This record gives sequence, C-alpha cells and structure tokens, in this order.
Amino acid sequence: MEDKLNILKVIVEEEGFTNAANKLFKSQPSISRDIKTLEEKYQIKIFENTRKEIILTEEGMELYNYACQLAILDEQLQTRINTHKEDVKGKFVIGTSHTFGQSKLLDLSIYLQTKYPSLNLYIYVYNSNEVISHLKDYSVDLGIIEKPVIDDKISSEVLTKDRLLLIKNKKIKDSLDDMRSYVRETGSGIRYYQDMLLQEMNLTSRKVVINDNQLILELVKQNMGYTILSNFSIKTSDNQHITTQDLNLKRNFFLVANHSRYKTNKFNTIVDEIKNYDFK
Repeated sequence: MEDKLNILKVIVEEEGFTNAANKLFKSQPSISRDIKTLEEKYQIKIFENTRKEIILTEEGMELYNYACQLAILDEQLQTRINTHKEDVKGKFVIGTSHTFGQSKLLDLSIYLQTKYPSLNLYIYVYNSNEVISHLKDYSVDLGIIEKPVIDDKISSEVLTKDRLLLIKNKKIKDSLDDMRSYVRETGSGIRYYQDMLLQEMNLTSRKVVINDNQLILELVKQNMGYTILSNFSIKTSDNQHITTQDLNLKRNFFLVANHSRYKTNKFNTIVDEIKNYDFK
C-alpha cells in the first residue's frame, strides 16, 4: 500500500495524473486504479470532481500528509542504514575454540577495539562443535575453530596454522604408558588430533578428560601426567618445568561463519581485519 501512497504524493506534487504517470513510467489508467484502491481501502474520496486542476478533499489532504510523513521516515531510515554501513560499531560476537581464545585472541581483541572504539566486542570460548552450534542458531556472528568443517550451512577458510607438541614434565623418567594422558573433551578441535597421535605412538595411558588447556598444562607442570597441545598454548615461562617434542603435524585454524547470515559492512570489515592480522 505504501507504493500507492507514493503515487498519490507524486500526483499532487506533479499537479496531475498525466505528469505523474510520465514521472513514474506508468500508464495513466494504472495510477487511476491505484487511487481507486486507496479510496476503497480508506472509504474516502481523495480528489474533488474538477477537470481543471487537482484539488484534494479534506480526507484526501490527510492521506497526502500521511504519504509525505512516510516518505520522510523512509528517507531517515535510509540515511541511518547508510551510516550504519559505513561505521563499524555496535555488538559483534566472536566464538572461538580454547586454544585460539587463550593464546591469540587477547592481542586481536585489543587491536580491533583500539581501531574501532565504537565496536562492542563479545568473545566466548567454546569447543569447536559448540562454536558451530552457536553459529547455526545466530548467537555467534563469527567463529574461529581448530578442526575442518563439513557442513553445507557453514562457510570455512584457513586462517592460520599451529604445531602440535608432546608435552611432559622435565622430571619424568618413566615410560609415558605409566603416566596419565590429559586430553580435551569430545567435540573440541584438539581432541581428534590427541586421539590420533596417541594411537600412532602406541601410547595406551589412562586418559583424563579436562575441558581447559591451561588447567591441563598446569597439571603437566606439576608432574601429574603428559599431554598433546598446540605450540600456541606454551609460554616462554612454561619451559622451566616442561619439555616438548614436535610431532611434525601442522594444524589449520579456520575462520567459520553461517552461510545464511546477512553479511553487513561491519561483518565484512571485521573478517578482513582478522584475515590480514599477523598472528605471531
């Protein structure tokens, strides 16, 4: 119905049906039918019966004023939308897996919030499966995970790489088979690789499941067992207590998003910033 109200507005401003039809690239009978539709909807007569000039009835004037107000509101809305397109501001939610969230996201979040001070950045740390789930229910805008995704609802591209390490306490002298093996929960990105590498190395240690990389590392530092984690998880100070063995496996981190989510300028800008960021 708004398009018909706009036709009424143009008829009045162009001072006639013929001029309005030319401006709107419509036939005169077509816009006459549109005016008839408005009259039937509101049960009013819009124009006085005169052939010389366009004269609005009292009710027609009210409808014309309403059409003008709608046009102003539409213009204001378009201005706000265009402004929003240009600015990177407001809420943006990133869901990240534990390894990346605990090792790389601090510097990235500082960079983004410094460059875009009006950006309200929300960061949640989940395992990789949980990130995918939250992308699908639209509670997360963008995800960073550490395992490949085969899902037609999720777009995925490689962001950066890490290396996986066998980590143990410097005091360990016994066979690793006699020690606890600390692993992440099922569904986390690194658990797949932990299971695969332990099997390849024929290590049959009792697995203890903990859903936090830093807690696992602290237990290893206390000589409670060993683990397989990313080189991203190791700080220089940790090397006082642990030894590491490179397992010759480089692993991808993936930038993931919901295929169906509308990609705003804010979304595209943040994605470009993350893709171009130097993850040292």
